[in-house]
Amino acid sequence: MVSFAPAALREANAAAYLDLSVSKFRDLVSNGALPKPVRLADGVERWKSDELLAILDGTAARPSEDFEL
Repeated sequence: MVSFAPAALREANAAAYLDLSVSKFRDLVSNGALPKPVRLADGVERWKSDELLAILDGTAARPSEDFEL
């Protein structure tokens, strides 16, 4: 069986991926500390897992020090 990581995550999964509550995740997205979702279709938004991983591994912009995780 082939195993692979998802390319995009629903909001709750994206928050869990970063070990955040959904409300804290939403706050960080709305404040610009985390990327906005990609709209795949009407009413379907997902966060790119590679963008979230880039923040975690330090290869992308990190949240401002003004934001508390």
